[in-house]
Amino acid sequence: MNTLDECTLDNFEVLHTPIWIYDILHHRIFWANEAALVLWEADSLTELKGRDFGADMADAISLLLQRYLGDFQQGRSYNEWWSLSPKGVKKQVYLRLSGVQLAGRLMMMTEAVIDADSLHQQSSLATGDTLACLFDDSGLLVSGNHHFESCFGAEIATLAQVFSGNDDAFFQRLSRLDEVVTEGECRTQKGMRWFQYQFRHIQQGARILLTMRDITDRKLEELEHRHLAWHDSLTGLLNRYGLMKSLEAYCGMGGRFALVFMDLDNFKLVNDNYGHKAGDRLLERVAGRLKQVCPRDVELARLGGDEFTALVPLNHGSVRAEEVADLMLSQMSKPLQLSGLPEVTIGGSIGIAVYPDDADDGDNLITRADMAMYQAKQMGRLRWQRFTPSMQQNLHRKLTLKQFLAKAIGRQELSLCYQPQVDASSRQLLGFEALIRWRNPVLGQVSPGEFIPLAEEMGLIREIGGWVLDTALAQMALWQRQFAIKVPVSVNLSGFQLTPSLPEQVAASLREHGVDPHLLTLELTETVLMLDMNGCIGILDRLSEQGIKIAIDDFGTGYSSLAYLNRLPIDTIKLDRSFVVGLNLPVIRATVAMATGLGLGIMAEGVEEEHELVALRAQGCHVFQGFLFGKPMTVAEIEENPFTLYSQVGEFALPRHGAP
Repeated sequence: MNTLDECTLDNFEVLHTPIWIYDILHHRIFWANEAALVLWEADSLTELKGRDFGADMADAISLLLQRYLGDFQQGRSYNEWWSLSPKGVKKQVYLRLSGVQLAGRLMMMTEAVIDADSLHQQSSLATGDTLACLFDDSGLLVSGNHHFESCFGAEIATLAQVFSGNDDAFFQRLSRLDEVVTEGECRTQKGMRWFQYQFRHIQQGARILLTMRDITDRKLEELEHRHLAWHDSLTGLLNRYGLMKSLEAYCGMGGRFALVFMDLDNFKLVNDNYGHKAGDRLLERVAGRLKQVCPRDVELARLGGDEFTALVPLNHGSVRAEEVADLMLSQMSKPLQLSGLPEVTIGGSIGIAVYPDDADDGDNLITRADMAMYQAKQMGRLRWQRFTPSMQQNLHRKLTLKQFLAKAIGRQELSLCYQPQVDASSRQLLGFEALIRWRNPVLGQVSPGEFIPLAEEMGLIREIGGWVLDTALAQMALWQRQFAIKVPVSVNLSGFQLTPSLPEQVAASLREHGVDPHLLTLELTETVLMLDMNGCIGILDRLSEQGIKIAIDDFGTGYSSLAYLNRLPIDTIKLDRSFVVGLNLPVIRATVAMATGLGLGIMAEGVEEEHELVALRAQGCHVFQGFLFGKPMTVAEIEENPFTLYSQVGEFALPRHGAP
């Protein structure tokens, strides 16, 4: 608080900023500079000083100014928007208010900020007119200023109509603190608006003085920023940050809920083959489908990449989470049409973890749902799996495998073995399927079913697939030199290898090793072909034109279209073991008939029992692969009885007519 004298006031005359001294006790302007006279539409200082501002002043404003006097004594000051109406001319100004000691009493010095730069700097905390109103201690309206009435009309009678938080705890807090500042939303004549509320407890008369500043624009901007921070810009679903906030809120409420965690099964293939724009369109389609099928109270999120989650409120059991998982998977099994691209089917795998049964916080719930999802992927995909405690060990195993797998090729830990393929009618050994094996000094022998999906997940599958092809061709060339015999070999391809550059890569490798293309068969699973049939046709045509044979592995599991099969340059269909084990004779009979009608060869894989062999031959299938004829063999085992197979059901020899 400053003390002024007449000399100091004379110095203010030269300032371009309107400055005046307001005598709060008498409701009159005590002094003003020339700039203030212009602002107040005053002919002279004498005329301005003669105005009585208390004549039509609302009680709320009068009390507010009285409260300012007490605050000025404590050294406080204010920066506020005020609306003035000198001679009926409405003006909105931003004021600096402070206390000054003058003529033996405390008054209010007011400076109007009118230049644009200062106005921008000083007005960030308030917009619009200041609303002021007075309530009694029971919350009944006593009076309000003009802006309050303009905003709410004549319908307001109680504090509850403008402030929803006026419970007993609020009144106790206000009487204890004497002042409460908060924010909230209420309905006005212009709809719902956000306000900053400043409550002051007036002990004399036990009344409540409330000033309100409209902060709707700022609040909407904050909410927009929050939406952008919480939501994925591509799909509109919650992002990872938004999911964590929702998990925090759900955990805080203490009820049971499930996290349903879905990973798309073949998204990377689409992304790699058609580019990131196509991948983005696919993710948008997936998000749209999930929004359509999931109940309204289920919160959806995209964690990033191709991972989606759903927060599902539960009652007692986990049945509802499983129902939502089934809905999500049903959408992933349907083909997706992307503009300008072939129809694709991607599939998905889902893990489910329940709070508080499986985890007591959001981070651990995500981790456990992820573990369950990985287990579902391992068990065949397009399915869901509940978390179990044993999955914790599986996660540790997965991380360990990843660590060692990244260095497996460099450390020469990978090898190939070869499983024989035979013709039971002609008693001939037709060739071998090259199968990858991984033996790590620490982990021991690791199953391909365990490390191949990891290699795909880590982006190593092309490097490993290239190594398999190159190693198999090198072995075929070596056998040809050592034994003067041409040995047909089949090599499996991952869908991630099926790119436009594949035909030239295979051709280059064949030339390098001097292997006849007709000796090489490339095997692809039916699922991979169905993912992008149109894209596969061109690549397979270019491979077939080189003389390379094409086989469909695991046939019967991917629901191939007969029309598409007729268009593909396929040489052989390999009947999946699941039909062999159960001896599903109608399916086997139909598949044999279809293959015969299309002029394709058919091979039954996974044949282990003699009664299976008898039943398959009765259906017209004569080419086999399985333990009944021989397990995967090392090079040394093959060369021990050069290219002659001694099995439970007889002897099979590789024909020598292919020798150079």
